[in-house]
Amino acid sequence: MEPTPLRDIVREVVSIPTAPYLEGGVREHIRAFAEARGLAHGEDAFGNAYVTYRRGRRRRPLVLGAHMDHPALVVTGVQGDRLDLEFRGGIDASYGDGEPLVLYREGSREPHARARVTSVRADERGRLAGGEATVDGDASGIAADDLALWDVPACRFRGDIVQARACDDLAGAAAVLAALDRIAAERPNGHVVGLFTRAEEVGLLGASVAAREKLLPEDALVVAVETSSMAGGRAEQGGGPIVRIGDAMHVFSPRMSQWMTALGGELRAEDETFAFQRKLMDGGTTEATSYDLYGYETGAACIALGNYHNAGPRGRIRAETVHLGDLEGLARLFVRMHETVPRYQRYLPGLLRRYDVLGREGRKRLRSSARRRPSSS
Repeated sequence: MEPTPLRDIVREVVSIPTAPYLEGGVREHIRAFAEARGLAHGEDAFGNAYVTYRRGRRRRPLVLGAHMDHPALVVTGVQGDRLDLEFRGGIDASYGDGEPLVLYREGSREPHARARVTSVRADERGRLAGGEATVDGDASGIAADDLALWDVPACRFRGDIVQARACDDLAGAAAVLAALDRIAAERPNGHVVGLFTRAEEVGLLGASVAAREKLLPEDALVVAVETSSMAGGRAEQGGGPIVRIGDAMHVFSPRMSQWMTALGGELRAEDETFAFQRKLMDGGTTEATSYDLYGYETGAACIALGNYHNAGPRGRIRAETVHLGDLEGLARLFVRMHETVPRYQRYLPGLLRRYDVLGREGRKRLRSSARRRPSSS
């Protein structure tokens, strides 16, 4: 089976309507994706989805985790043509008022109504908590738990730039699926799991439950996959995938970050067009913190995200953006990680050997120079 073009995978995934607790459309797409490639698919009791490739003798599993939700307004009440809305996720309350909306039922890709926000309400931190909207036309088919999504492009390409309603984190999920797709096509020995979690945007809930309940293999090497805001010069869009060292709260496994950094260097040595970045990316928190705090060997990878959570210039809602080349680099890095899991433990000692040489070379010189004393004037 030939691998699916990355552009097609991205278009399919980021176009799916989703919101915290209402990820049914993404879950169904992931199930169908796995079945079409002969990959094992399952869900835990909390709705997190797992796609597994395993072949050959037992190997330490590599887990690539992305979340299936994106910040969104959700209908909580309908009175005539008036909608009451709850916002699930994080965006400043200066956004939203007057914005057009497209309404979907969970699991559907076809909108069934349109509306416009007429007022917003903020929480105690000044973030958007919800609001009211007026329906354009017939409101009879609208019900509680309908998704009221911003009326921006579901997905379009402008050269290598992907403009989409929900890059965060559906673009990350697409990168994980692309890696699984390529591995399944080649059929090498190994063990890799795509973990797709729920309700990240309202508190990292799916990942925290999976970590706390020990739903992953104890010896798994876990990578949290995200799109992360490039605002403030945190990263360069088009500069390649990012080996993420930490987030706003925590730093991750040095062994994992060294392994991923070394693999990025290997890929660049083989192909001078391959680029990658190594950054803290402290604009927010990520699921890697949950996995790491519960004892999993954890790293993180991300790509630079424009218009984070659809917050565009001048207080207007806009499509999020990512670079297709960054996603391609992310998928290549994941495939290389899968290939090198058996050699994972060698990468940190390799760095130690480099510093051991420096220490041995410096020992004699520093000792001899330490004996000298400056002459007094």
